[in-house]
Amino acid sequence: MNINEMLKNAKRIQSEMEKDEQVVAKQSFVVEKQGIKVTMNGQRKITEIIINEALIDPEDPELIQDLVMLAVNEALEKIEAAYDEIGKKYSNNGLPF
Repeated sequence: MNINEMLKNAKRIQSEMEKDEQVVAKQSFVVEKQGIKVTMNGQRKITEIIINEALIDPEDPELIQDLVMLAVNEALEKIEAAYDEIGKKYSNNGLPF
């Protein structure tokens, strides 16, 4: 493979990878934890939080705080996993470097 072919192949792969990343960026990632529902987009922005009214206890705000934190962290993990899959898909994709 000559250098021009390698560069052309690298540009093609980069273009495909950018398209895949755009798809993930537009996806919604939803996590539900014991009455807390968190929705985030692939850009790591929270788009919705729903809290079951039965969980609202003024005597124990830590419960809701903990559940929201767990749900947000899990949603972030899902997003990272989606981007990791893209990285795996294109790693060493026939390129010699």
